[in-house]
Amino acid sequence: MKLLFGTLGLMGIATSTLILGSATQAEARCVVTDVGVQVAVRGSRNPARQSNDVDVDSRGSCEGNRSVNTSRQVYVGNSDEVVQERRSRHQLNGSGRGSGDPMVVPVNVQVDVYNAGERYRRR
Repeated sequence: MKLLFGTLGLMGIATSTLILGSATQAEARCVVTDVGVQVAVRGSRNPARQSNDVDVDSRGSCEGNRSVNTSRQVYVGNSDEVVQERRSRHQLNGSGRGSGDPMVVPVNVQVDVYNAGERYRRR
């Protein structure tokens, strides 16, 4: 009986070693996070023109770096025409190590709210 449990134990260790030994290792890729928030609260029903342009330039394999950009544009008022333009550029130069392109996480929130009360607000 002891021999049976001992044999099963050794087989379990050998099997787990084979499985774990063949598993792919984790890679530390570069990460780009870009968060932009554009808000227009106003007394006009004309839609605001909101644009968000994110560009990521990566040269060479990249490992372990990060680039983070956050910004917000807020307009509160009575203008008929609102233009909110956002441009964000990220440049990562590789170290020659790593497995390739960065992981890009873009978050873009655009809010355009009509508020009739803005037309009557005193300036």
